[in-house]
Amino acid sequence: MLPAATLSVLLAFALGACGGSSNNVTAAKYVKSICTALGAWKSEVQNAGKKLQSSGAATADPPAAKRDYVRFVSALRAATEGAATALKKAGTPSVSNGKSIADGLTGAFSRGADGLVKADSQAQAIPTSNATVFEAGASAVTTQIRNSLQGIATITPRNSAGLRTAAGREPSCRVLSSS
Repeated sequence: MLPAATLSVLLAFALGACGGSSNNVTAAKYVKSICTALGAWKSEVQNAGKKLQSSGAATADPPAAKRDYVRFVSALRAATEGAATALKKAGTPSVSNGKSIADGLTGAFSRGADGLVKADSQAQAIPTSNATVFEAGASAVTTQIRNSLQGIATITPRNSAGLRTAAGREPSCRVLSSS
């Protein structure tokens, strides 16, 4: 699961500068779209983590552990691909540097989704002949997941008073600042 600090950086970036498509939208409409998309992504990622933790995968035999881990990785991939699509559809906020802001946010999620496609493929190929071999394979996949999501976690916020004001008024943004 991603720490609250990562989600706060995402929100700050999104409020500072975003824009994925050429369709210009008001700051309020843009903020609502991105906060809704990021809130759904956060929830899906957290639910995937909870399901993996409660599955008993760590104590299960390697084939069962692999099944649970593949489900987890697939859920991360699907959530991130969905967020990338939703962020692109959000448009470009009609604020200074709006296109740069939107392109940065959508690009980070698109690159993350691409990396998670690779992680998903790697997870499906993990051998299950014994626990040691499985754990080594799962460790490599976990590294790929971290690398894939690193770009999302390191988005640099930009200042946009218009987006910040719109976010302060948008209820869907509140979920992003809670852990």
